[in-house]
Amino acid sequence: MERANDPLPITVATEDGAVLSGLTEPELRALLERIGGVGDRFAVAEREPGVYLQTWREADSPFLIERRDGEDVWTELDEPADVAALFVSWAHRETWRQDYGWQSASLSEEATP
Repeated sequence: MERANDPLPITVATEDGAVLSGLTEPELRALLERIGGVGDRFAVAEREPGVYLQTWREADSPFLIERRDGEDVWTELDEPADVAALFVSWAHRETWRQDYGWQSASLSEEATP
């Protein structure tokens, strides 16, 4: 089933204040590939309030990705294509096709004063 041009069931907010709904896979991929410039360092995709996947990138550094959907975890990826594939899979609620090395974003009990 071809779905690349179907609207994704997410809303994406970017650093410049744009809030985009109904993006297709190619549009989302293009948006994520440009992340990293001044004033264009992050994108936050939300499926429903409080359920999101976001990325931050400064220049040519790795993409820092945070996911919150009942747990708060993060990982880093180097390639824009990998970030785009992750966002598309997440938008479609698909299982991950690779191990992204998610780490807990919560403070450990030892770090709590």
